[in-house]
Amino acid sequence: MKKLALILGVLSLVACTDQKVVNYNTARLDNIETYLANNKAVKPSENLDKLVEEGKVEYTEEYLSLEKEAEKWQRERMQQVQQ
Repeated sequence: MKKLALILGVLSLVACTDQKVVNYNTARLDNIETYLANNKAVKPSENLDKLVEEGKVEYTEEYLSLEKEAEKWQRERMQQVQQ
């Protein structure tokens, strides 16, 4: 009986952990999709200036990885806290 209770306890703990991981990953992917939708990038090319002038290209920013943006945000927050 104790073994059954122990097994059920462990299984319920694993189920809760799995749901937390799923929720975390879902939120993370949603953030990534939102970031990519808002920060479209264009690969550098020889005719980039021409495409911009003709209005064929809307965005000319280089892609900034999510990790680098997070590090930048963290540094800015630390500077604000220190002031």
